[in-house]
Amino acid sequence: MTSQELYKKMAELAADGKAFVLATVVESFGSTPRKAGAKMIVLEDGSTIDTVGGGKVELQVVEDALEALKRGISRTVKYELRTSGEHALGMECGGETTVFLEVNKAAQTLVVAGAGHIAQRLTPMAKLLDFNVIVVDNRPEYADYVNLPSADQVICGHPANLPELVALDRNSYVVIVTHGHLHDKDTLEAVLSADVAYIGMIGSQNKVRVVLEQLLAEGADPERVARVHSPIGLDLGGGTPGEIAVSILSEIIALRHGRLGQFRVRRNPVAREFATEGEAEKMPAGISQSTGSDAGSSAGGGAAGGSRCCS
Repeated sequence: MTSQELYKKMAELAADGKAFVLATVVESFGSTPRKAGAKMIVLEDGSTIDTVGGGKVELQVVEDALEALKRGISRTVKYELRTSGEHALGMECGGETTVFLEVNKAAQTLVVAGAGHIAQRLTPMAKLLDFNVIVVDNRPEYADYVNLPSADQVICGHPANLPELVALDRNSYVVIVTHGHLHDKDTLEAVLSADVAYIGMIGSQNKVRVVLEQLLAEGADPERVARVHSPIGLDLGGGTPGEIAVSILSEIIALRHGRLGQFRVRRNPVAREFATEGEAEKMPAGISQSTGSDAGSSAGGGAAGGSRCCS
């Protein structure tokens, strides 16, 4: 495959919102099957387009590419095509090759069931996080682009029919914030079996308990029910539509990055010295510390991707 054909294929995959890894040989020494510049696309299912050499080295590249895709982090990996050594693959070639694994994430979609005040705050915020946003509501006066100008798609239909209205997949994040707990329950029941990245439902502890117990009594899969994030969002303490929207997206960010959502506390003796006694008590040394090396990984720098306190 020519470079032009490979780039065209990558453009098609990106346009279709498909996730893939571009594996590029960036350096090689000695006897290696492919030299610097060789490229291969690795898809989510482990299939490949083109080659970086075949055999054991390519099998290992595919394995590492899938792990990088799972973590969402690009990386460079060195392979030793010999029988001994730190990165040896048990090959007799005797050379070394370094491959850059460039992760291209799939398009992620936020599907919001309900077009009320929370959805109206949630939609523009989600766009800032590069989500494709779809909002579904059965009320014509709410389900329009006047109320939701930031949405990519607004569907006037019953949220309980969500699986028929929207193509849900592993890159879908479903937020249930309809205008009534019965609608919430019906919508949750409809999407419970969907293979999605996230399902969250708004509600008080009492409402959530009632809804989930009803679903279990009606035969819902307990493991599926256990995946539901409800009450939805991190426990940030706020109660306005905007604050709830922030808490929902904070929970989703935490989930995407495998974090728990606790506070970051700076291990800073100067800060502790000038803190009041009450403030100092809120700065436990056991919590994840924010340092110069990892501060960039925190969403916003002050609060880390985190713990689902409201589950």
